[in-house]
Amino acid sequence: MSPVHLAAAALVVVIWGFNFSAIRLGLDEMTPLCLAGWRFALAALPVLFIARPDVPLRVIAGVGIFQFGGQFVFLFYAMEAGLPPGLVSVLVQLQGPLTFLLAAAALGERARPLQWLGLAIALAGVAMIARSVEGSAPLAAVALGLLSALSWATGNLFMRHARGGNLFAVTVWASALPALPLLAASLVVDGPTRAPAPLLAPTGQMWAVLLYSVAPAMWLGYFIWGTLLRGYPAARVGPISLLIPCVALGFAALLFGEQLAGLRLVGVIIVLAGVAAGLFAGRERDRAS
Repeated sequence: MSPVHLAAAALVVVIWGFNFSAIRLGLDEMTPLCLAGWRFALAALPVLFIARPDVPLRVIAGVGIFQFGGQFVFLFYAMEAGLPPGLVSVLVQLQGPLTFLLAAAALGERARPLQWLGLAIALAGVAMIARSVEGSAPLAAVALGLLSALSWATGNLFMRHARGGNLFAVTVWASALPALPLLAASLVVDGPTRAPAPLLAPTGQMWAVLLYSVAPAMWLGYFIWGTLLRGYPAARVGPISLLIPCVALGFAALLFGEQLAGLRLVGVIIVLAGVAAGLFAGRERDRAS
């Protein structure tokens, strides 16, 4: 990669790594549905002056439902249920090996043995993490984290068909799809006072989280990531994502005192090792093809 692209990759790693801590701060002020609904409503504002990208509507819908709506709703509920932000950032990295698993099941793509081995290793690490959270967070929180990764992986199958379009336009138009349903769900589930909290009872922390999650984390982050994927093979860009949970764990330790030790630390290392094995197996496959 060129120095400029390396710097851009480092920037997106920091942005997305800190985003997990920002979400934790946001959940202190808003419910998961409220935070998700307002996040995507604000992210979708540019649709007022940006034309729909030249990609099929089903692709935009798939990205909006799975890669955006499903991924973040499950992630927010996992954190509200007690899963710390650093640990969530590790679990969602399973989207990598889960993507090739879904591609193999739904699209008939063939995976290399090392990719299957990487998935098995990562799942063994998840089992260790699940045991480590007993007593500090419900196992349902781990399950929600895994559903977030699965939803992200499903969205990846749609996103691959969006590479021919303007990626910023894809991001904002896909954000528009889950925004209103999530805000409506928040109104029903959370009540008429909590759903419009950013307007009726705004706080500086609330709006700082919303603006951060939209401008740097969505608009800039997905633009940079998409630019890198267009300029370099996915197998070269993909492993960079392994740095995101490392940064997220650092911010979580600094801001919330999140500690990793014993079985939980071993589980985190095993998950990242399994994800890395799958990513580098994909890299070798791309070289051979």
